[in-house]
Amino acid sequence: MDRIKILIADDHPVLREGIKSLFANHSKYVVVGETEDGFKTIEKVSHIRPDIVIMDITMPNLDGLLATSRIIEDFPEVKVIVLSMHHEHHYVTEAFRAGAMGYVLKGSDPQEILIAVEKVASGRRYVSQPIADEMLSEYVDVIKRERCTEPFDLLSHREREILRLIADGATSKEIAQKLFISVSTVKSHRINIMRKLKVSDTASLIKVAIKKGMVRTD
Repeated sequence: MDRIKILIADDHPVLREGIKSLFANHSKYVVVGETEDGFKTIEKVSHIRPDIVIMDITMPNLDGLLATSRIIEDFPEVKVIVLSMHHEHHYVTEAFRAGAMGYVLKGSDPQEILIAVEKVASGRRYVSQPIADEMLSEYVDVIKRERCTEPFDLLSHREREILRLIADGATSKEIAQKLFISVSTVKSHRINIMRKLKVSDTASLIKVAIKKGMVRTD
């Protein structure tokens, strides 16, 4: 059985050595090359045709996302796993948009790279658990928003608590002291509440609170 060929693309030699060592005792895999920038990665892929490229995002001359896009376009049989320090949502989104099959955070357990390679080699996608958790949370939030039939249902527990205090006549400073948060945080919540309820003044907020039975009117 042919071994799975791996190319490592990262501009840090120490990190490349560390990744290579992960595969040293695995007969199923073989590291066939390493590069330190995007252009050289594309060139090496064209020559050695690896099965999997482990790709850093931040590299000189051509970043890993652009390199990934070009590799997938020219060599669609090659699979790319992005290995990055960036956990922000837009980096993950752009990586998969470029054609990556996996996204692993630097700093993860080294064995996670092996797990990612195993899954991607079998045709499945892989993301580090913290990213998977965040993506699932965002997905659930979208579902909740879609299921909401009126703006009030969009308010979080804390936002409803602040709305009740506003309706009771409490100032931002008083709310901050009562809830042990900063005044700026209260003001941010107030802005979000008004945005979600689609109102533009305190009087309208109070009307909503009264309608929802949050304020005694007797």
